[in-house]
Amino acid sequence: MNGRFVTLDARSSIADAAAVTEGRFVAIGTVVEVNQLITPATRVIDLEGRTVVPGFIDGHAHMDREGLKFLLLSLHGVRSIEDILDTIEREVRKKQPGEWIVTMPIGDYPEFGGAPGLLAENMYPTSAHLDRVSPHNPVYIRGAWYYWNGENPIVSIANSLAMEIAGVTRHTPPPHSRIDIKKDAAGEPTGVFEETGRIGTVEYTLMRVVPQFSHEDRVAGLRESMSRYNAAGTTSVYEGHGVAPDVIDAYEELWQLNELTVRTHLVVSPSWGSWSDRSVETALRDMSVSNRSRPFSDDMLRLGGVHIDVRDSASDDVRRKSSSNPGWAGYSVDSVLDPATATLDEVVLAAAMARVRLNAITHDSDLLDEYLDVIERVSAVIDVSDERWVLQHLSFVEEAQLSRLSKLGIHTTIVPGTTIWKHGTSRTSDLDDDEASKYVPLRRFVDHAVPFAFSTDNVPIEPMKSVWAAVTRRDAASGDVVGPGQTLSREEALRAFTVAGAHLSFEETEKGSIEVGKFADFAVLSQDVMTVPEEDIHDIDVVRTVVGGRTVHGEMAELEDHPA
Repeated sequence: MNGRFVTLDARSSIADAAAVTEGRFVAIGTVVEVNQLITPATRVIDLEGRTVVPGFIDGHAHMDREGLKFLLLSLHGVRSIEDILDTIEREVRKKQPGEWIVTMPIGDYPEFGGAPGLLAENMYPTSAHLDRVSPHNPVYIRGAWYYWNGENPIVSIANSLAMEIAGVTRHTPPPHSRIDIKKDAAGEPTGVFEETGRIGTVEYTLMRVVPQFSHEDRVAGLRESMSRYNAAGTTSVYEGHGVAPDVIDAYEELWQLNELTVRTHLVVSPSWGSWSDRSVETALRDMSVSNRSRPFSDDMLRLGGVHIDVRDSASDDVRRKSSSNPGWAGYSVDSVLDPATATLDEVVLAAAMARVRLNAITHDSDLLDEYLDVIERVSAVIDVSDERWVLQHLSFVEEAQLSRLSKLGIHTTIVPGTTIWKHGTSRTSDLDDDEASKYVPLRRFVDHAVPFAFSTDNVPIEPMKSVWAAVTRRDAASGDVVGPGQTLSREEALRAFTVAGAHLSFEETEKGSIEVGKFADFAVLSQDVMTVPEEDIHDIDVVRTVVGGRTVHGEMAELEDHPA
């Protein structure tokens, strides 16, 4: 009680208090109205005037990825090669000779960017540096993905023992043209590997001997992930990019232990190599049946739909040939179907025939057109307009495409934190106003009644940064306004991160707004998101997060004497 509940119900109601029983809201209204339900057994929480919003629903989360960043030795805060060596030397003292030391990338969490410039020497350490402090333990410094910081090349580093174990010598050729094995004047490898691309493949090729994430790692990482997403006010996620069997196993274990604190809808990331002996339609149907046989399916963990991707992919070819371990990605190493096996038309038709819900990434206008063309052809044969197929990562969208999306009943996900907050200026600086207005055109999505949900894509994980980006359209680094006519109101931005997210998993009657009968999933904010100056929205903290009536982040004072 004594709060400001932004309910986001159909009437945009504002309430002062709410009551929760058995994990669901049973009353929402004034303090006087809710007081009537208080009994001696009731816990009474004083919100002290704070604003409450429905729990955020992240429409494309990669939640499992976040916690893995905290399992490895951190180089956060290092500012010189000596800092790195000091950190590794301390770790060596904890290890037996021969044990691997694997670190996070050089750079600060969460982006791990700026190297080597943030180091005093303005250069990366080499195997010679690492050998000084770790001659008897193999050392590998992982590279930061392009997705995290938007920087190329991806740089990873190994010491001499690690390269010896991996069999990397002066005669070792790069496994593909995008990997550069750095060498000294004598032609010997320095231990520095540079790679252009979005996902690092050195660990799947030259350094495949580096220990990969185990099942125990994934379970521990997922625990950490949920804690951090809860701290950001997130109570549900939709994993639209799909997750590999290894990740599903980790979720299943935590579900069995009743330790899940984020409601999760998992989409299957297909491992096409496991189904190569049957047709695409049969494979999709069998995947669906196989995964439905898992024991879980409740309000905390659901599984349904398949992520589709058909294209030539050099990096995926490399990864699938090396290991089935999905690494940082979380999705299967062979989730991309070779077009020689089946065309996009054939896969989409097969999904429609098998009644498997399609999820796909369409991050630019050309790719969006390609999928819309195929879905329209398939829809002429099988009506999928009620299936809520999901197209994700939309950025540049034409007016005509919005009309097509609306007609097909497609649901979409957008990542304002990445597209606007992080990359708005770089993606639009060379465009005229008309073209720039087509970049993440949120107002036009509203005008065309195209369903869209917001997501974080794990970069960054805080929904409030994306809400700020949608409301202000400002690039964080430059301060430029990107497509000023495409802003959303604060309520519209919040709805995209709550109500719309519930629609992704067909759970709009269960969550997404603060209403009687729905799950008591909510976040208590440090400031009123509806009234603070725009420039302060991204700095709003979450002081308490509740899932099903259970506090999963933060605490607040309980009133000792129940108000009359």
